[in-house]
Amino acid sequence: MSDAIVIKEVSFSYNGPPVLEHVNLTVPSGEFLGLVGPNGSGKSTLLKLILGVLKPQMGEITLFGKTPEQGRGRIGYMPQIAQFARDFPISVEETVLLGRLGKTSAFGFYRKRDKEIALQAMREVEVENLKDRPIGTLSGGQLQRVLIARALAGEPDLLILDEPTANIDMRKEEDIFDLLQKLNERVTIIVVSHDIGFISKYIHRVACLNRTLQVHKTTEITNDILQGLYEHPVHLVAHQHPPYEGR
Repeated sequence: MSDAIVIKEVSFSYNGPPVLEHVNLTVPSGEFLGLVGPNGSGKSTLLKLILGVLKPQMGEITLFGKTPEQGRGRIGYMPQIAQFARDFPISVEETVLLGRLGKTSAFGFYRKRDKEIALQAMREVEVENLKDRPIGTLSGGQLQRVLIARALAGEPDLLILDEPTANIDMRKEEDIFDLLQKLNERVTIIVVSHDIGFISKYIHRVACLNRTLQVHKTTEITNDILQGLYEHPVHLVAHQHPPYEGR
């Protein structure tokens, strides 16, 4: 199996000081990677580079051995919930079907297979019973699951989720990550999060980003590493889980 993502010596700036500097990262197929860093550390920029929305000014990125433009069709992306317009008049099923855009014939004309795939995605994240509900009536946890289903509807090989549990309570947060852990049996996952203590229970490695990037096994993460990353004291709560057998 080819690596899902390979980033080599990538640097980027918005006509000013560097936002990213000499970033290197290899994500093997099948990994569950956590991406953490303070606000303004370059996380959103790195995601845009991986998705091919931006191009690196130095270095290169490949997705499954191809350019981001060629390989991004194999990515399912879930944005931050705060970026999603909940007042838009659309049902859960229609929202999930948006994940089929680019996979189907034309906008608004979904084939029987598109609807079957969307239904399967809703079943997988346990929101099939909500399929006729307007998204504006959903709780935060329900909407998170719907957005994951939308990402799954594109039949991705790689899921990228930006703060998938922001603003929901801890019990629902655990439910979401239990779901992601199950999905990781067949899909490579990158999750952006601020809560490294919580996600360490689930992920294989942690990519710590603050302009430059360092990757650690979860067992290597210490309060000193986090304090250097966030530039202020951070309390780490350790979680135990089986070691990752990948690279």
